[in-house]
Amino acid sequence: MRHPGLKVIGSVIGLVLAGNLAGCADSSAKVPLGTTATSSLETKEHRDNYGAKKLAMTPGGSSFAGAIVADEPTAALIARDVLAKGGNAADAATALYFGLSVTYPAAASLGGGGVCLVRDVKNKGEVSTVAFPVTEPKAGGAVGVPGNVRGFALIQARYGSKRWATLVSPAERMAVIGTQVSRATAQQLADNALVIGSSPDLNQLFVRGDGATYHEADMLRQVKLASILGRIRASGVNAFYDGSFANQFVQQTAAFGGAITLADLRSYRPVVEPAQSIPADELEVKLPATNVAAGRFAATLWKDIQGASGASLVSKADQAAVASGAPQGASLEGNYGSTSFVVVDGQGGAVACALSMNGAFGIGHATDGSGVVLASAPDTVIKGRGSQYLVPLMVVRAKASDGLYGAGAGAGAPKGAAALESSVAAALTGVDGALENALDGSPADEASPVNIIFCQKGLPRGTCSLHANPKGSGVGLSALGAGS
Repeated sequence: MRHPGLKVIGSVIGLVLAGNLAGCADSSAKVPLGTTATSSLETKEHRDNYGAKKLAMTPGGSSFAGAIVADEPTAALIARDVLAKGGNAADAATALYFGLSVTYPAAASLGGGGVCLVRDVKNKGEVSTVAFPVTEPKAGGAVGVPGNVRGFALIQARYGSKRWATLVSPAERMAVIGTQVSRATAQQLADNALVIGSSPDLNQLFVRGDGATYHEADMLRQVKLASILGRIRASGVNAFYDGSFANQFVQQTAAFGGAITLADLRSYRPVVEPAQSIPADELEVKLPATNVAAGRFAATLWKDIQGASGASLVSKADQAAVASGAPQGASLEGNYGSTSFVVVDGQGGAVACALSMNGAFGIGHATDGSGVVLASAPDTVIKGRGSQYLVPLMVVRAKASDGLYGAGAGAGAPKGAAALESSVAAALTGVDGALENALDGSPADEASPVNIIFCQKGLPRGTCSLHANPKGSGVGLSALGAGS
């Protein structure tokens, strides 16, 4: 539900509404943390080529640097700052993820994994899959091998432009100094109070002195988590997957039924493959590669949801999940501990990601030495399949190096992906308001989110609309950088 204090209005020729939207999750702004926003923005090229002619605007000043849509506003603000300071989509997505590891622990812990699509404008707009899901240790056990740190390190190293340390340090700072709990985080903690209450280690991290989980606007510090973030900042991924921390991680996960070994951590590698393409007239829909479980599910679902809407989407989504290996007749509803976000930059680069812990707060425990919440192993009944329903998606112009038309991600139960794909399919009809209507009527909810940025005429031209999960407490933000 949209916050009543944030009224969405259309863009005005030659003016950028993004400046107002960009501050909507700032603690000093009039609109409080945790608003769901859908807004229009105009790119620098559109203003220069159209607005300047109509309104004789003075060249220079501020210019469009990118946009973000995410389930948690505090982390989204970090990404906005990276874009405003000249970072690209990969830089901003990396910083956003590490922010989420602090502010959205049920779904984005350092112990989790995910799948992203990355559009590389330096390589003719090629869209690649970067998959780093939680994997099964060779010896089995309850705890999955985490992929998030390696996954985002690869994205930043291959596609980013900023120094690694500058992208991790904002999250480290929030963890050690403390950050004000957003509405999204407070709701996440409240929704999982039973899980937290039954776990002494989660209790220590997320329960106040009065026995309640942290509320909106409370200050939350995570000093132990800050310590490992500091190591990752200073030493890179090896600080997490090897050395003293890795030894400690292996030992402490064993107390919770884990069987992860140092070899499991050291050998973990993300999968990088070209995205699969589905023709859509003059455009192409990009989905995760077919050799990734999420890619096979996404492709099956795309075929099945054409023309579906409302309650039928849940049925179609569950059928696609069964076709992809889910148990026949089992309920696929529930909280898979998942989140999604999208980042685009002013050059048309983009990163769309969906992450999962295979259950809210994973196995329901965190390591005592680091405060890292542990993900469930993939063989966990039903919720262990969370990574298979993570669907990032992009829409690009076929056979062209420019022209990003859309980027989004759905997560959680299969219905989250169905909400994404059906909304994008509606947008591709070109009917005014079709995307908004499809998204508002979709089965997405807080635990099965969908977030979309759609540009009807393609970046870097025209206008883009930001669509945060309609039943969540996330936010859409745009970034303004210095004009050339």
